[in-house]
Amino acid sequence: MSDFKTVKTVIFDTSDSGMLSTKLAAVNNNVRFAILDILRDFEKSNKAEDGTFKKEPLYSRELNAILLNNYNINITTQMLGQHLKQLVGAEFIEEIVVKKEVPNKIGRRSVKGFILKEDAFEDLFLDVSFLSDELLTFFDLYESNHRFHDGKHCVLTIFNGVDKGKTFKIHKEETVLIGRKANFNANDLASFTILLDNSYSTVSNVSKPHLKLFYKEDGWYIIDEGSSNGTYIADKKVPIGVATKLKANSFLKLSKGNGSAVLYCSF
Repeated sequence: MSDFKTVKTVIFDTSDSGMLSTKLAAVNNNVRFAILDILRDFEKSNKAEDGTFKKEPLYSRELNAILLNNYNINITTQMLGQHLKQLVGAEFIEEIVVKKEVPNKIGRRSVKGFILKEDAFEDLFLDVSFLSDELLTFFDLYESNHRFHDGKHCVLTIFNGVDKGKTFKIHKEETVLIGRKANFNANDLASFTILLDNSYSTVSNVSKPHLKLFYKEDGWYIIDEGSSNGTYIADKKVPIGVATKLKANSFLKLSKGNGSAVLYCSF
């Protein structure tokens, strides 16, 4: 097991995770949330025979009509443009030029259309098909964890799976090991170990902890203790055995795919 006092320390490039607050600010609005919902549903309705999705864009007039008819949201074209601009800036959607038949105009015209970006939700670790439930869960989580922000604690909340919603308040003077239960019982382990259910099958077990979390001098750090399937921040793999400094309100993903665990780290 690594000794965090002697291990090499790096400042991991988590620039993508810095987009998190921008994305949350962009989507924490009923109009922008509805726009993402519309584009998500429109993309799903354009599923091709091979299972892929056709990238058919919607332009502002179409979006405005759906907002009014399906969501009872009545806004001006100018205001809609401001909302779309913020979603583009937050890298949720992208703007492309398309040819459309425009009402009261002769022939097809070039207009700005909008589609979801393929990687729009990667740094949030969310599946776009479950957008509404997961984002609403996150907003509740963000608000509930905020009351623990006292400069002395880090709050870890499990974001997915069987243990979803379990929260751990960790003091600066504590070092925490995180791993799957495997064949261990909670009574066999020290109090500073966070046990994940065995259903997180790709997370390393506590006999060889997947992750270590601790505070050192200028911030909170993690060390991947040689896990078999890796640890990720903003979809970037953390180097093994290296102290990696965290940014506030980060998602940590222990392994990938089925059996992985997503932890929300707040301080």
